[in-house]
Amino acid sequence: MTIDQQRRQVRRDALADFLRSRRARLTPAEVGMAPGVRRRTPGLRREEIAVLAGVGVTWYTWLEQGREINPSPEVLGSLARTLRLDPAETDYLFRLAGNQPAPHTLSAPPELPAALVRLVQAQSPAPAFLMDADWTVRAWNPEAEALFDFSAWELEDRNLAWVAFAHRPGRARTVDWERHGRRMLAHLRSAYAERGGEATAGGRRMAALLERLREHFPEAAAWLDEHEVQDRKGADKDMEHERLGPLRFDQIVLRAPDELQLVVLSPRDLATADRLPLLTAMGAALGSPAAV
Repeated sequence: MTIDQQRRQVRRDALADFLRSRRARLTPAEVGMAPGVRRRTPGLRREEIAVLAGVGVTWYTWLEQGREINPSPEVLGSLARTLRLDPAETDYLFRLAGNQPAPHTLSAPPELPAALVRLVQAQSPAPAFLMDADWTVRAWNPEAEALFDFSAWELEDRNLAWVAFAHRPGRARTVDWERHGRRMLAHLRSAYAERGGEATAGGRRMAALLERLREHFPEAAAWLDEHEVQDRKGADKDMEHERLGPLRFDQIVLRAPDELQLVVLSPRDLATADRLPLLTAMGAALGSPAAV
């Protein structure tokens, strides 16, 4: 047996173990079946899973035995629904079977705590926003709107890293933007590892974000090849605004429950503090949703 064949067999054995473990945790009542006679082992029988998933009993048995079978994405989707797999488990099932992860529909994010939304707004006139573990910006105040135009982005693009690279006005305003871009990618690499890498759904979402940046921005591709890693923490951020002139900030990052992060751009000098009311007026004119 070649090394490649050995690797495929290891993956098939892992798939068989995974299917057996998920079958064992289901009860007849959970799938709308009568308990019937006493069962020797916990969970459903193979033939019951096969019937519920619409596949042949022999075929499913071979799958649990680690035989060389190549299930289609449609069959894998049916098995995932029958076994009541969550999104992370479904991705794992697809990968073990040699398929790309199942596509996920973009769902509405969970509701933010009202107290945190109020805290974001209370930072005015300092620009502030709240982002989740995927770096999706979830709430912001008028000053942050004036700098980053968060409300103009669709939900899938309202990601701090994506906005940092794709928002041309923001890039033009940022002094030494390359340093900030490099640092952001180093932070993303660190977040990828912190969230468990490819072993977790959160880690895979960070990997997908990194790959998307690589595909769309040549500078991101070049900098990612340097493999820099850096923990996320506060830093200086200076901007040259086309209407207000120099703005010098200390960027402060505070962690909140549920992996949320509050980012505040605190004025570093009196001149910046004096200009922020004008930024407030600009942001209010643009409009600033409290939370998404």
